[in-house]
Amino acid sequence: MMKALQLQSIGNLELVEVPVPGIGEDELLIRTEAAVICTSDLTDIRSNPFGIKLPIIMGHEAAGVVAAVGARVKDFKPGDRVATHPVHPCYRCTACNDGLSHLCLNMGHFAFNRQGTFAEYFPVRQDRARKIPAALDACTAALAEPVAVCLEALDQARLKPGDRLLVLGDGPFGILLAQLALRRGGIRVVVSGHHDQRLAYAAGAVTVNTKDKPDPEAALREAGGGGYHAVIVAVSRAEAYARALKVLQPRGRLVVFSPVAGATPVDLTLVHMKELEIVGAVNDLNRFDEAVRMLSEPGSTLGGLVTHRFPLAQYRQALAMAEGNREQAMKVAMVF
Repeated sequence: MMKALQLQSIGNLELVEVPVPGIGEDELLIRTEAAVICTSDLTDIRSNPFGIKLPIIMGHEAAGVVAAVGARVKDFKPGDRVATHPVHPCYRCTACNDGLSHLCLNMGHFAFNRQGTFAEYFPVRQDRARKIPAALDACTAALAEPVAVCLEALDQARLKPGDRLLVLGDGPFGILLAQLALRRGGIRVVVSGHHDQRLAYAAGAVTVNTKDKPDPEAALREAGGGGYHAVIVAVSRAEAYARALKVLQPRGRLVVFSPVAGATPVDLTLVHMKELEIVGAVNDLNRFDEAVRMLSEPGSTLGGLVTHRFPLAQYRQALAMAEGNREQAMKVAMVF
């Protein structure tokens, strides 16, 4: 038996004992070292917007130690430390055959249609795991998928040296997007949000707290030195998308990173008059290895986004910190 956090009904997450999961021939059984709370975990617990079939073990960002391997596993053995990716493409559907496995039509996903990682053990398919160095902190390794999806969003922004990028949102993803954009060099990066403490994590970027600005668009244009070549929206608010369209320069690009529930008004006149592009960014297309390499680099500061750690037994405190303490917390991890 093992302990796990199971969402039993909307808003009802409980610490339960369940059997340790079995594994398929091409799967690994992972003994969890760390699992990091994502904003989408909080949303799923609060309202289950995607209609996940309950009960289910929650969590999808994790790292751990291989405890057992299936009969067809070749490159892993018990004792290996790994980072894991929640998305499990089928490699058979039309999207996968078109080279877009991150948009798989039959996708498996932790805490959606596969059991999640807020548990002492979880199974993962061998192609969705990567070995990590012994010295790499498990909480940092658990950021592999968040880093990968941010790299995807930056690719969708199609930035080039000299471009101006605006990231709307000072949550963990907004800050991570800014940090990764700065690593590319030659790009003016501006981040906006409502929390000075969070904006401080975007060292090297220009930061704008728009909370009390009488004219936020004017403040953002001033910070960027004009309109932006790309805006990545990392906050789930319709007004953020309206703001993004206003501050894009002609032929600029809006990257939809954080979705908004329900219909979102879009000023198509602005899109028409400025010949703007609107592109989505979801999951990642083969950026997992790059993400693991970045996190493993000596001197990498990406792991600094994990600001709080709690044992599994203190999960209620962990969730409360992630949900309600935006002045202090960035990423909150549960450690095992």
